Amino acid sequence: MREAPGTRDATERVSPLPDFCSAETLLRVLMVAVLLALAVTLLRGGGQDLLSGLALHALFVFWVALSSLLILCAARRLLHRLPLTGQIVVPPLVPIANTALVYWIAEETLGADPALRLPVIGVATILSLVAMHYLYLQTAWQRETVAVTQAREQAMRARLRPHFLYNSMNTIAGLCRSDPERAEQVTLDLSDLFRATFATGDRHSLREEFALVRAFLNIEQTRFGERLAVDWDCPDQPGLELQVPTLILLPLAENAIQHGIAPARGAGRVRVACCQERGTIRVTIHNSRDPGASSSGTGTATEAVRLRLASAFGDRAGFATRMEDDHFEVTLRLPLQGGTRDE
Repeated sequence: MREAPGTRDATERVSPLPDFCSAETLLRVLMVAVLLALAVTLLRGGGQDLLSGLALHALFVFWVALSSLLILCAARRLLHRLPLTGQIVVPPLVPIANTALVYWIAEETLGADPALRLPVIGVATILSLVAMHYLYLQTAWQRETVAVTQAREQAMRARLRPHFLYNSMNTIAGLCRSDPERAEQVTLDLSDLFRATFATGDRHSLREEFALVRAFLNIEQTRFGERLAVDWDCPDQPGLELQVPTLILLPLAENAIQHGIAPARGAGRVRVACCQERGTIRVTIHNSRDPGASSSGTGTATEAVRLRLASAFGDRAGFATRMEDDHFEVTLRLPLQGGTRDE
C-alpha cells in the first residue's frame, strides 16, 4: 500500500536519526576517530615505530569512519523510511560491516594478521554502539533545544503586556480631540506591533525589526512626553537586510522602558544604534537609569533573546549586557555571512 504523504512527513519529524550529512556530525566522528587511533597506538606500544603505527591505525580508522558516514549519508532517505526499530538498529551495523570489509581488504593487500580479525570487529561493534548512542543523544538534545526555543518565541509573541495596550488606548483616546493626526499615527504604530505579534513567520529582516522597535518607542514617547527622549543612530546599510528572528529586539526595548524610564523620577533617554564592522552588524540599545528609583528585572527577556540568538546563529552571534549606576546597555553582534541555522 502506498504511504500517505502526511504519514511519511510525521514519521520524518519524529525520526531519532542524526543528520549524517552535516559538518557537525563529520567533525564529531573525526574527533572520535583521532582519539581511537591514538589509544590503539599507545596500547600496542611500538617504541620508535610509534608515529608509523599511529599513521597506520589512523588511516584504518579514518577510512572506516568516513566511508561509513558516507554510506549513512547516501542512505538517509532509505533510513527514514524504516520503522523506528530499524532506524535505531540499522545505522550501527554499517560501521561494523564496513570494519569487517576493510580489515578483509587489509588482509588480502597488506598482509594484516587474520587472528586479529574478530577482536577488531568486536572493538568496532562496541565503539559503533557507543558512537551511535552519543549521536542519537546529541540529536535529541538539539531537537529539545529547538523546541524550547520555539516555545520561548511563542511566549515572546504573547509577551506584549496588557497594561501597554491599555496605556496605548488611553493615549489614543486622549489625542483624538487634541491631536487627531498624532492619534492616527499611534494607532498605526500599535497595529504594526500587533500584526508582528500575531504573524506566523519566525524570520524577517533587521530593517523590519527596527521598524517595530521604532513604532513601540514612538508610542511610549507619546505617552511619557518630555520624560522620554529617543535617539536613533542607525543609518541605511546593506546589513539591515539580514534575516533575524522575529521580535528579537522588541523585548529589549520594552525592558528599557519598563526598568529604566518608567520608574525614573525625572527625564530619561533611550538610544538605539547599529553599525557594520568586520563581517558583523552591531546593535546597541542603551537606556538611562535612575539609581534611586530603577526597578530590577528578572532577566527573563534578556535570557530569552540570548537563547534565540544562539539557536539562530550559534556561536557566530554575540550578546552582552552592561549595567552602570546611571545606564543599562545591551549589545548584539549578528553575523552577516552564513545566514541563520534553519535557512
